[in-house]
Formats: sequence, structure tokens, C-alpha cells
Amino acid sequence: MYKIMKFFRKKNAKPAESRSRAGSPASESNFYSQHAGEAPLDEYSSGSVRQQTHRTSRHSPARIRETSNRASNWAISILLLRAVLIIVLLVGGLVVLKLVLNRVANPSEKQRQKWEANAIRMENPGKSGMVSVEKEVPQELVVNPALIGQRLEQWEQTERHLRSADALTRRGINEEAAQRLEQALRIMPDNQESQRMLVDIYMKQERYAEAVPLCLHLLDQDGRQPQMQMNLLQALQRSGQTEAGLVLADRMLRDQPNNLAVLSISADGRIKQGDKEAALVLFGRILENDPKNMAALKGCAQLYFGKEDYQSAIPYYLELMRVDAKADYYQDLARCYARQNEAGKAVVLMGQAASLFGGPVVSPWLKEVVFDPIRETVEFRSFADRLVGIETRKAIEAINKREAQKTTPAELGGGLELPKQPALNLNSGK
Repeated sequence: MYKIMKFFRKKNAKPAESRSRAGSPASESNFYSQHAGEAPLDEYSSGSVRQQTHRTSRHSPARIRETSNRASNWAISILLLRAVLIIVLLVGGLVVLKLVLNRVANPSEKQRQKWEANAIRMENPGKSGMVSVEKEVPQELVVNPALIGQRLEQWEQTERHLRSADALTRRGINEEAAQRLEQALRIMPDNQESQRMLVDIYMKQERYAEAVPLCLHLLDQDGRQPQMQMNLLQALQRSGQTEAGLVLADRMLRDQPNNLAVLSISADGRIKQGDKEAALVLFGRILENDPKNMAALKGCAQLYFGKEDYQSAIPYYLELMRVDAKADYYQDLARCYARQNEAGKAVVLMGQAASLFGGPVVSPWLKEVVFDPIRETVEFRSFADRLVGIETRKAIEAINKREAQKTTPAELGGGLELPKQPALNLNSGK
């Protein structure tokens, strides 16, 4: 009976299962029926049941939870390992730092011995042959603290005087500014800024002799100051110290051979010494660099005129007239032509001067002895008659004759001619 029932149950297993899934009431009450998703009663009778059971165990939630727990345990282990490493490194760093500090705090044996030796020398200077640190400085070099305070006060006073002098100089009150600077130098005699400012004021006030020692003092401290050398050269020249100025000028020309200002001052010094040839050479060097230099043109013209080399003087006077036409240049050029007996040229120049500057300016020239060589010429008489009139010309001639007769041959040293030209003042304003 049991075998028969088992046979029919196997045969009708699938329809029963379908009916149970359909949810019939009869299947719910059947003792041998199978619920949805429930394993069969005879779980060992079918291979499909074993397959289903195996698949369910592999993908079950328990298996998933176990895998997740394993991952979490691994991450926690990594974190713990990192924390341990950090702690180890911190502890190691602290240990190393402590060792370094101990090393620094505890001097070496060599340093300790050196310190002990220094302490012994400090305590027993006589035995060791050494002196204390305080006695190593010579007595004359020891600075008194009171001296430092005094110097600080002096420096502050000097600075106040300098600021005041600068403000006064900007306003053009040079006299009072010079007084402030002199006060500053009484406090600090070696203050270079005060000396420079005072030199500039002295040069503006033409107090050249007072500027010389200041220039020398500044150049003693630094000789490579071209502007201060020029100030010294000008101060020496204008204070009449010609020889000293020439020594300085010659030295400056070695370094600056084409410095026009130094060449001009040097030429003026040579004229004062009477060395006219050297002065002509210096004026020539100036004209090589500046052909229209008025001082050089005038210097050359006057030097050649003084040497009675009128032919050489004429080109310089002509150039002076072209650069700056003045009555003096017309007069000097007319004198040159008169000395060479060129009455026509001399009269033409005097006529041009009379037209430009007026007859009253030119008429006194007619009385000069320098025009005696051409006085009796037709050109000169005609010009004089037109300029001053016949009667005045005759009066001038009579005066000149009487003046000439007053000088006897004995007074002239026997048979000497009358002076043709008075000595020229080469430093005049002409």
C-alpha cells in the first residue's frame, strides 16, 4: 500500500505543486502538499533539491555578512598599524631631540678645558702672563661714557646748524647761512658737509682767500674731487696766489688736457708772470677746441698787439667784431691799421664805429698818439673834419705838437723816438 501511494505521489507531484501555487483550499489542508518555496519532504529523493540547496547557501545573506566583516577587519588593522607607526615616529623624534639638546647643553671636554683655562687666567693674571679683557685695550683708547654723551650732543647741534644753513641758502640769505656753518665747524671742525656748503658761499661772496684752506682740508680727506680742485684753482687765482695756482693748473691739465676753464686760468697766470709765449700757446689750445672763445680771442689779440705784431693781431680783432661787435674792438683794429700806415682802413673802421656808436664815442680817439703815423694823410684829415670840424681838428693837432715839444731828447735818453703805444693792460675789460 505504501509503495502504491509513493508511486502515485511521484506521478502527481507536479500537478499538485501547480495547484498549491494557484492557492486552492484543498491543497492547504493536504498533509503531503508542499508550500511555495519549501523543500520536498524527501529531500534525498531528488537531485534538483540538492542543487537548489547549494545555490541558496552560496548567495545567502549570512555569506555576504561574513565577507563584509572580513573587509572591515582588514581596514581596521591598517588604521591600527598606521597609528602605531605614528606613535613610534613621535617617540623616536623626541628621543633624538633630547639627545641633541643634551649634546648642546653639555660642552665637550675640549671646550670645558678651554673655559677652565680662561677662568684661571682671569683670576690670576700675574701668574699666567695674561691680562684681563678690560686691560687688553690701551688706556689711551678707552672711551669715557661721558665723552659719548658729549659727542652725541655735538652731533645734534651740528645737524641743527646744517638744516638752518640749508634753509637760509635756499632763500638767498648767504651771510647768515655762513654764520651758521661757521658755528657748526666750531663744534665739529672736521664736518665735511659744513665745509662744502661754506666753500660754495665763500665763492659766491668772492671771499676767495677764506675759501682756500677749506678746499685744501676737503682735498686732504679725498683728493679725487674735480669740482673741489676747480674751486681751489679759482680761489688761488682770484686771491692773487698765482704761483700756487699754476702748480695746481699744470697738475690738472695732465689729467684734463682739454679743460677750457683750467687752460684759461693757466694762461691768465702766465700773463701775470710775464710769460706771454706760454700764454699764447694755452690760448691756442683753447681755440682749437672752441674757435669762438671770447677770452682766448681777446687774449691773443692783446698779446700780439703788445708785441707790436699788428699783422698777427688783426685776425683776432676781426673775429671778435664778428662774434660780438663792440666799440673797443673797432678802436683796437683801427690802431693796428694806423701802426701799419694803412690810413684808409683805419679811417673806414672809425667811420663804421661812428655810424654804429655815435660821433661822441669816436671823437676822443683822434687825440691818441697811436694815430700820429696817419694824422697828416688826406683820409684822416677829411674824416676828422667831418667828425669834429676843421677848427677842432686844428686845435687837437696843436695840442699834440705842444705835448711832443715838451719832451726833449735829453729826457728821452738821447735821440729816442716818442712812444708809439702805451702799455696795454691785458687783464682789462677790453
